[in-house]
Amino acid sequence: MSVRTAIEFMPEIGELNAIQETVESISSEENWPPDLTYQIELILEELCINVIDHGEADGTQPIKVVIVSGNDEISIEISDNGKAFDPTKDAKTPPKITSIEDSYIGGWGVHLAHTFSDEMRYERVDGMNCLTLVKRRMG
Repeated sequence: MSVRTAIEFMPEIGELNAIQETVESISSEENWPPDLTYQIELILEELCINVIDHGEADGTQPIKVVIVSGNDEISIEISDNGKAFDPTKDAKTPPKITSIEDSYIGGWGVHLAHTFSDEMRYERVDGMNCLTLVKRRMG
């Protein structure tokens, strides 16, 4: 059995609450463990913030997110009409931090999505960025 949920929201920071509410609803319905819920929320929030802050979308088209929670894995599809950006190839790896004084804010969203995802695929279709992530469920 799987649960499929689709949400759309305008590319504005204030709209990100829709992600958290949706993930928490699916998590409760599907009995996800807290760490899985946290990772899915973090992945979605970070990637959608990147679209809002750096995607240069014109603000007239929503960001679309589809989450499919199956028995073995969770699939997440994010699509937006921002400038072409392939996070599987174009993202820079943040430098290794050796001390708190050397740390900085920014540049970690795509890295976290890579870290917490088991698969990440990108394609550009009809002027849209289409990113698919897969997170395997454990136990």
